[in-house]
Amino acid sequence: MNAWDAKGKALMMVSHSTRLEYSEPVTEAHTEVRKTPVNTGLQRVVTQKVEVSPPARIGQYSDYFGSDVRYFNLLEPHTSVEVRASSVVETTDSICCGPAYDLDQRSWVEKMVEYLQWSDFVPHLAEYQEIPNRVEEGLSGDGFVDALKELGATFQSLFRYDTQATDVHSSPEVLFVKGGGVCQDLTHAMLGVLRLASVPCRYVSGYVFDPGGDKGSEKLRGTAASHAWVQVWHQDLGWVGVDPTNNKLVDWQYVRVAVGRDYSDVQPIRGLFLGNAEQELSVHVEVNRIG
Repeated sequence: MNAWDAKGKALMMVSHSTRLEYSEPVTEAHTEVRKTPVNTGLQRVVTQKVEVSPPARIGQYSDYFGSDVRYFNLLEPHTSVEVRASSVVETTDSICCGPAYDLDQRSWVEKMVEYLQWSDFVPHLAEYQEIPNRVEEGLSGDGFVDALKELGATFQSLFRYDTQATDVHSSPEVLFVKGGGVCQDLTHAMLGVLRLASVPCRYVSGYVFDPGGDKGSEKLRGTAASHAWVQVWHQDLGWVGVDPTNNKLVDWQYVRVAVGRDYSDVQPIRGLFLGNAEQELSVHVEVNRIG
C-alpha cells in the first residue's frame, strides 16, 4: 500500500481516552479538554466527538491560540471520570502550506511575539548554546528546510528517548543533565534553541500514525499517547513542523490538535476538584489510517 493516494491525502481515525481514578469521592470537578483536532491548511476535520462518564453537559470554545477546547463540570460526588475523544481527519502529504493558510489573521508582530519569548516550560538556559543550529530567519525556503533537518538529526544524536528520565513537570535542564527524555522534553529543548536564535516557534500537541509493519518504514516513538513536536515560522513557507523525537519533518502521518508557547498551553486534560483524594491517570491512544 502506498503511503498516500494520488491526491496526496490520507484519512486518519484517532481515539484518545483518559481515565482518572480517585482514592475517595470528589466533588465540583471543573475540567478542560484539548483532544479535538482543528482545520488547518494541512488537515481537514471530517468528524469528531467527545464523551464524558459520568455524563455531563460539554461546552466548547476556541482558546487564545486557536485550539479547540471542550469543558464540563461534575458537581456530584464521583470516584472516577473518563473522557473519550474520537475524530476522523484528512491529512496532506506536505510539510507546509504557505503563510496565506495561517488562520491567525493578526499582524506578524502581534502573533509572533508569543513565540519568541521565554516561558514557564522553556526558560532561558545556557545549555541551548551547546546545540549546533543553522536555522535563522533570513534563509531561503530550501535552506530553511535543510537546516531544520540538520537540527532534528542533531537532537536524535545527542538525546535518547527515555520514558523514565523525566516527568510531566520537568524543565529542559533535566534533559541536558540526564541525556534523555520524551517528546515533551525534546520539544521544549528545541524551542529553547530556536528562541535563542530569535526564530518564531511554537509547541504542538497531537498524534502521529506509525505505519508499523509497512515495508521500509521505521517504527516511530511517542505513538502510545498524545505526541508533541515543534512548528517553526518561515516568511514564505509558513509554519513548518519538525519532530525532534523521531528526527522527521511533520507530514501526512501527523494530526495536529493544539498549539501554544509550551506544554502548559496545550495540556490534553486539566482541571480542579474539591477533595483530598489521590488521583491515578491512565491514557489510551490509537491512530489508524482508514483511507
